[in-house]
Amino acid sequence: METNTPMIRLNKAIADSGYCARRKADELIAQGKVKLNGDVVTELGTKVNLETDHITVNGQPLQSPPKVYLLLHKPVGYVTSRKAGKTQKSFYELVPPEFRTVDPAGRLDQDSSGTLILSNDGDFIYKVTHPRFHLPKVYEITLDRPLEETDFQKLKDGVRLMPENKLAKMTRVETVNGNRPTYQVELITGFNRQIRRTLIELRYRVLSLHRVSFGPVRLEGLGAGQIRPLTETELSSLLALPLPE
Repeated sequence: METNTPMIRLNKAIADSGYCARRKADELIAQGKVKLNGDVVTELGTKVNLETDHITVNGQPLQSPPKVYLLLHKPVGYVTSRKAGKTQKSFYELVPPEFRTVDPAGRLDQDSSGTLILSNDGDFIYKVTHPRFHLPKVYEITLDRPLEETDFQKLKDGVRLMPENKLAKMTRVETVNGNRPTYQVELITGFNRQIRRTLIELRYRVLSLHRVSFGPVRLEGLGAGQIRPLTETELSSLLALPLPE
């Protein structure tokens, strides 16, 4: 029987189900943990028809739960990982059981706090974390000593970090009024622990790091450890981003 349902890539079908992000789906396929109509499939480019094909992941039929889009105010002391060490706490401990299928859009390390977007929509996470869209991320940081005047420009020009051999830049660096050496910085693109590592290169120690906003999403009164759905305005702005090729 013919169908007009379009064929889509297997990794997209898994991501759309909310099981995991698309890159993780590729890993599961390569590991032989995905079956299509009863047969193990390991070819990443495989296409499927959602109306006629039967997909299982780790032996379980692929489900399609309602998509959710959440904002968590991550406190210090929680890792942004599903699996935590014996002495660590996972941010999933703060997420209601009905939302445990969500994944984080990006990460905040254990010693950092603030805006963390969560969703079970793999394509959504892929879009909002893709460098193509240059979504600004704003952080408030407190240092062990005031920034020297020359270092404001160094942070904007970029500091080369190893082993990536990449130039780590901050698009904005501003002083926050107060008694402590506190600053607001903005990143467009970033990589692992970029802010802390950049400041270490300039001989500073970050005492606290708090993500104020991620694109159009701001905490604005959400207490540490609290969670809320994204507003219609926030979500429509992010969903309007086209899917990267």
